[in-house]
Formats: sequence, C-alpha cells, structure tokens
Amino acid sequence: MMTKRCACCGQPFEPRPQVPDQAFCSSPDCQRARKRQWQRDKIKSDPDYRINQQDAQRAWTQRNQDYWRTRRETSIGSGQRDPKQPEQPDERQPLLAKMDVSTLPSGIYRITRHPAFPSGVGDSLVVEITLLCAACPCKMDVSRDDLIDTGANGT
Repeated sequence: MMTKRCACCGQPFEPRPQVPDQAFCSSPDCQRARKRQWQRDKIKSDPDYRINQQDAQRAWTQRNQDYWRTRRETSIGSGQRDPKQPEQPDERQPLLAKMDVSTLPSGIYRITRHPAFPSGVGDSLVVEITLLCAACPCKMDVSRDDLIDTGANGT
C-alpha cells in the first residue's frame, strides 16, 4: 500500500483503498480541516449551496436571537472562559464571525472608522470596508503604507 502525507498535519498515513485520492489522515482535527476546505470550495463554486447556507444561518439566528447575549452573560457571570476559545490576556473574549455569513470576496480591504459615528461608543465601531485588491500580487505585502489607513490623527 502507498503511504501519503496528510495535507493538514503533514504526518504519513495510508489512504483507504476506497478513496485513492485521499489527502487527509483520519485524525479528527484533520477531518475538520478537510470539511472546512470542502465547505469553502463549495460556497465559492455552487451558488445554490451558498444561498442555502445563508438561509440556514439566517433562520438559526431568527430562532436563537438571544444566543450570544445569553452566552456572554453566562460566561462572564460564571467567571469561567469557554474551553473552546483560546486563552487571551484580555478578559473579554472576541466574537468570531461565521464563515458563511459574509458575501465579501477574498482580497485586501481598507477598514476605516466611519466619520459620521463617534468613536468610543461602547465596545464597537462603525466602519467602512473598501476593497483595494481582489486578486493581485500585493496580497503578500500587507505592510505597505498605501494599504494601511491610519486616519488623520493616527487612529
């Protein structure tokens, strides 16, 4: 039998005979990575799947409108952090976006504070997101000064 290297962890594994082009080993972490990759590819290539995922997310959000508020209150109130979240020096845990709720294409964006909204209102900012480059070599050079908008006062 032929040994391959896992596309996720790089460890050698023997592919199943039923799946000759198998690229991921059977480790649960690698299988999760395989599924995420499949979903990303499917969302990009299949408009029906993308719309279905967006509709499912919207329906779940409608059914569970208090989910994030309740989760924040219970995790803050208990003094315990969510074991699924990485430890951070700041006690406040960031809320992560789901992969299928954004319709923005991959690329480099400029994010600037919207001038019509005051800063420092709560823990959030209102921003404008402007696509600078959808597919170009400059993606690898995100430190370029012309891609970083620091604003007039350096904030």
